[in-house]
Amino acid sequence: MKTLKVGLSVVLFVVVLAYALAFAAQNSLLVELNFLFGNPVALPVSLWLGAVLLLGVVAGLISGIMINARQKLQMRQLRKELANTQQRLNKLP
Repeated sequence: MKTLKVGLSVVLFVVVLAYALAFAAQNSLLVELNFLFGNPVALPVSLWLGAVLLLGVVAGLISGIMINARQKLQMRQLRKELANTQQRLNKLP
């Protein structure tokens, strides 16, 4: 089962890579962006889209890490509260 999963992952990666290369080849028109400071930057459309996609992935990963850390902190606090409550219940006659 694990080899099937790895094989499908490799096939999916190759397909996405081939599509990305074909997309880049078809969208080679230069687009100039002015970021309001410095000189305007002219790069192909495919490179701009790839950069924006990469920024989105990084932002999503950072957001996910922050949410995960917050949930772990909340779980730790709830476990402490549960332990305290159980100790208080055990002390009852």
